[in-house]
Amino acid sequence: MSTDQHVAVVGAAAPPGPPAPRRDFLAKAFGVTALLTAAGSAFGLLRDLLLARYFGANQGTDAFLVAWTVPETAAPLLIEDAMAFLMVPAFSLALVLREERPKGPDPVRQLVRATLPWLLLTLCGLSLLTAVGAPQLVRFLAPGLVDPGLAVTCTRITALTILPFGVAGYLGSALRAHHSFTAPAGIYVAYNLAILGFLLVGHTAWGVRSAAIGVAFGSLLMTGVLIGPFLRRLKVSRRRPRKSRRGGPAGLVLIPLAILPVAGFTLTRQSQVFIERHLGSGLPPGTISHLNYAAKVSQLAMTAAILICTVTFPLVARALAAGDLRTARDRVEKDIGQATALVLVGTAFLMACAPSVVALLFERGAFTAHDTAATAAVIRVYSFGLPAQALIGVMVRPYFSVRPVVRRADEDPSSFRVTRLDWYPVAAMAVGLLVTVAVGLAATPHYGGLGLAAGNAAGITTTAGLLLRGLLLRGIALRVPKVLTGQSRLLAAAVGAAAVGYLADGLTPSPLLATLVGGVTVLLVFAGLGTAFGAAEVREPLLGGLARFGPGPRPRAEPGGTVATTPPAPGPTHHLRPLKGSCPMDVDSAQQLRLPAQATAGRAKRQAGSGRSAPWILMYHSVADEEEDPYLLTVSPERFAAQMAWLHRTGRRGVSVRELLRARAEGTAGHLVGLTFDDGYADFARYAVPVLHEYGFTATAYVVPDLLGTENGWDVKGPRKQLLTLDQVTELARAGWEIGSHGLGHQALPGLPAADLAVQTRESRRALEELIGGPVTGFCYPYGAVDLAATHAVRDAGYDYACAIAHGGLTGRYALPRSYVGDRDGALRLRAKRGRHRVRDVLTALRARRPRRAGR
Repeated sequence: MSTDQHVAVVGAAAPPGPPAPRRDFLAKAFGVTALLTAAGSAFGLLRDLLLARYFGANQGTDAFLVAWTVPETAAPLLIEDAMAFLMVPAFSLALVLREERPKGPDPVRQLVRATLPWLLLTLCGLSLLTAVGAPQLVRFLAPGLVDPGLAVTCTRITALTILPFGVAGYLGSALRAHHSFTAPAGIYVAYNLAILGFLLVGHTAWGVRSAAIGVAFGSLLMTGVLIGPFLRRLKVSRRRPRKSRRGGPAGLVLIPLAILPVAGFTLTRQSQVFIERHLGSGLPPGTISHLNYAAKVSQLAMTAAILICTVTFPLVARALAAGDLRTARDRVEKDIGQATALVLVGTAFLMACAPSVVALLFERGAFTAHDTAATAAVIRVYSFGLPAQALIGVMVRPYFSVRPVVRRADEDPSSFRVTRLDWYPVAAMAVGLLVTVAVGLAATPHYGGLGLAAGNAAGITTTAGLLLRGLLLRGIALRVPKVLTGQSRLLAAAVGAAAVGYLADGLTPSPLLATLVGGVTVLLVFAGLGTAFGAAEVREPLLGGLARFGPGPRPRAEPGGTVATTPPAPGPTHHLRPLKGSCPMDVDSAQQLRLPAQATAGRAKRQAGSGRSAPWILMYHSVADEEEDPYLLTVSPERFAAQMAWLHRTGRRGVSVRELLRARAEGTAGHLVGLTFDDGYADFARYAVPVLHEYGFTATAYVVPDLLGTENGWDVKGPRKQLLTLDQVTELARAGWEIGSHGLGHQALPGLPAADLAVQTRESRRALEELIGGPVTGFCYPYGAVDLAATHAVRDAGYDYACAIAHGGLTGRYALPRSYVGDRDGALRLRAKRGRHRVRDVLTALRARRPRRAGR
């Protein structure tokens, strides 16, 4: 399975811009990257298990872990972070320039010729310098080691990784910029397999040195995995490059000083590890090892989150290279939400099940129960900083992409000088580092390794907050309130999941069973709470997964963009029950009407599009002061004003259903809430419109064409209310209020013959369009009564959507559910109804995917 996507060459007549990758390509790329990265992480975990089994946690492993600082620092600098921050934007800009100038020299090849030789020379020098200065480096990192000789030997061996690491990072960045993700994702599989092989073969003869030799050999394998795909990418170029007179890439000019802020950020970030090694070296033997094992396990929760921005980073860099700031901003906001969701569910799991996880993974051989308890405690403290770690990984990539290491040759050189703003991430990391040092120095004497972990979490969280501010200064205008609201919802779901998972973990003494039970519990509770709290990163994948993988028929597209389903087989029916807040029918009509049972659920699956949750729409009827209100249809003007004030205060905006659906189609719905007023009462114009206008809200009024200017004769028990007149409806439409149909004569549609259905839907639409002189696109079912035939009649009449009341088997674009609002509904009740709406979304999707029993 390949995840490579060839970059199309845009002709001169086509406007330049980043190609839009297919949704299935992104999913495929993420899947392959996740699979290979998970395999690499699994082999890395097995590597740590073998280290723990063969050598335990003692001076020998402490010596190796000091040497491990070299590849641990080089990997972020040369593979994962700094090299990618520099070269993915550079290759992305070269690809954009190739599209804009298809007849010139190939900028990609020219970029390689101009940068790769200098990179190789620099990497060789750094590797030699590290090997020669190994004694001084060990003395600096761990001055408390009793016997530093072993650490010096291992450090000199691991110094050999610097050259192949840098080459692997360079080649991987080039491949990702070309949207080729398979080979870059597989390098850690090769790397860790080499370490495992040398550990298995040489642990007896060479001791912990076998791990260091495996690290050096594995780094060579990483480069070998990437060379072939990289060379194939260069060979597919359709143009033979011409040598530039200036010796650099044609159309591109290198900015060497732009490397400094990127390198400074990565080194400053990695300095947290140096601090841990330094402060931990004076603690009891094994403390550094406990910190290392805890960090390895904790960071597994962050792996999937980082994979998101690994796949999408080339898309962001390409958009910024083409000057499309809006696309870049939207992508970054999505990445922040998705990465946070993934890392928080992992954090909740570690908080709940850390002792069971450590016992399951490590407690064997020389790794004792004391080591398990110490490592588990550190994991829980480390986990507080995991969300911030993920956010930094997401945010720093677009930050450095705004000012890549290359620029167009025709751009003003003065605008690309390195400024103080380019050093902002370094300053943010430095502030976080000071927090780490302060907390570590204050807490380590009292809490040992836990104090170091607390300093790490505090420092990295501080940096994340500063970087969020930095993106705004950089010109990527994130919608901060929206981002923070989403983060708070996910955090609340994670807290609840961790608490319930902690209780589940304690149900069994078996580490394996406790880990499984706790993990499943955390996942289910997080999904449920995230959906209830309205976290789109949880709710949308859940509903989408139910729609995509669940049993049952799939919708078919019909002309005009509507979605239909196979007509249902005859099934049992039930008597219509009036819904709370719906306009009541007389008893005889209620007894005569019969609706299809909910057993038809799923056969008309979500006609608005599979897997999407229903928008939140509030259902009003009358806004007036009434002493008698037997059907609970009236809201007082004072209560209505308070309800609209609450919507405004909580950042929501009331809109018509037409506007709401259009915004959802464009992905800009945000905090929009649909406002609907059934029956067309005259008090809508008198009391509701002024309040809505005050807050800048809009709404939809569903009127009954044949009864305009009369009274609500269908309400048997009264009270009698005046309906809008013809002139009032016309004026409302001219003022921008949406007018929809509530049926020709407020007659319930289920059970009507096809001809009568056509009259109620088609004729009411025709009459209203003649009245207001414009299109009528919305329908509202009288009494909220709907069946499959009614939805088809509304669709065939040319409406764009229709509103019902309750969730059910027909929920979709032609049966949008709504939340009844009454005079007793204050802020708390409205919040509760919002949560209930989300839960019903999930339950409706579950019922829709459930197969019918045989014989039903």
